[in-house]
Amino acid sequence: MIERAKENWRRFRESKPGQRYQDHYHHCQRGSSGKPILRVIFSVVGGFLVVFGGIIAVPGPGPGWLLILLGLGMVAGESLSFARLIDWAEVKVRRMVRLIVVGIWSTSPASVKVLIDLTILTCAAASGYGSYRLIFGS
Repeated sequence: MIERAKENWRRFRESKPGQRYQDHYHHCQRGSSGKPILRVIFSVVGGFLVVFGGIIAVPGPGPGWLLILLGLGMVAGESLSFARLIDWAEVKVRRMVRLIVVGIWSTSPASVKVLIDLTILTCAAASGYGSYRLIFGS
């Protein structure tokens, strides 16, 4: 099972942005012409539940974004139209992030870049300390 997950992740990572989820759909549909409808329903409903759990987990430390990708993959493996929608959204989000983040970073003076780095480092340290206190108590 772990080997299959690694293989799926490798194939997903090697696919081009804008084609990843469609490639995943075609891979999932190969050789599975007689899928029970209950399995399809479980994949779609379970996928959306995993996405919802990932959204809840994003603000805290942990694999929130990984859960979202996993849930989207579960749904996209059963629906070509959903896979196309997610591929389209991935390309748009990547472009928007590149414009915003790279644009802001490249036009900012060095002092602002240092402040941004320190803020990120402080938030990471606070999250780590908070997680430690939450897990091991006071």
